[in-house]
Amino acid sequence: MTGEQLKALRERRGLTQTQMAAFVNELTGRKYDKQRLSKWETGKEALPRDVLGRLLLLDLERPESPLPRPGTTVAVGLQKGGTAKTATSINLAFILARAGNRVLLVDADPQGNATVHVGVPQTDVVALTEAGKVLYHALMGKTPLDAVIRPTGVEGLDVVPSSIALASADTELPGNLTNAQTALAEMLDGVRERYDVIVIDCAPNLGAVTINALTAADYVLVPCQAEPHAILGVSAFLDTVAKIQRRLNPRLEVLGILPTMVNPRQTQDRSSLEDIERLWGDSRRVFPPVPRATIYAQAAGANVITLDADIGAPGVESYAAIAAALLTAMGRLQETVDAA
Repeated sequence: MTGEQLKALRERRGLTQTQMAAFVNELTGRKYDKQRLSKWETGKEALPRDVLGRLLLLDLERPESPLPRPGTTVAVGLQKGGTAKTATSINLAFILARAGNRVLLVDADPQGNATVHVGVPQTDVVALTEAGKVLYHALMGKTPLDAVIRPTGVEGLDVVPSSIALASADTELPGNLTNAQTALAEMLDGVRERYDVIVIDCAPNLGAVTINALTAADYVLVPCQAEPHAILGVSAFLDTVAKIQRRLNPRLEVLGILPTMVNPRQTQDRSSLEDIERLWGDSRRVFPPVPRATIYAQAAGANVITLDADIGAPGVESYAAIAAALLTAMGRLQETVDAA
């Protein structure tokens, strides 16, 4: 968020600099004054990270226009592993929920990492699997989806948990000729009215469950690690998306490409960012890159959402930009927020 964007946010709320400083103090528990706010707006000082994160959230909480389609669905996918798909899915879902949206996170990866990161203990995952209350059972028609959905510790955010049982769906779904490619879409149709946004964390493959996710989605977001093999994977993935658009889901759109785990001091990372811009910058939206930061590994180790642990974590600008682009496409924001 630039100083100009901060000023625009303040003016949209009809606040003076003194009033905005007081408002920021309420948000953060700090003691900033008009002079400090003025320095932020003029660019003489950088916004503190915790202030930045809270203001980016605030900028997403604007008056809504009528929602044209409830349960707008975004799939987060790439067939290569290790590109921060789960981190992207859970942090995007978190920031959307914190901005006042009703969000359903669907963990469509048999590894189930998104499930534990939003507050479902591993012991509960085992128990839910044994009780037939994970995504696999709902997807295969063995359990109603309502019996699977669980609340998380974040207000407005629910999750469809996953476990290793989902691995069987990739072989079982193709044998179900009646809805082999649309089972997930049909399953989600029953709950779309209850959610503003559905975020699907896809597995790192192009199996039957991932094809189902792309068939169910309105948008697809592609996280791409800043390294050559991931970039090659994006080209192949976009080819698959194009086939899905032609054959199964003509409404599917590419929301954008998100460079992840970027260290701007590394020559290879800078070169990869240039390659991403060169290859897709003219035809696709490339979101601000998420930097490589230890807090992501720490949050993963603690099974928590990074932005829930630290709203000013590096990368919050990227997730806010993605949320703004999605909400703008949905008609819920009147203008796009450029959080670069």
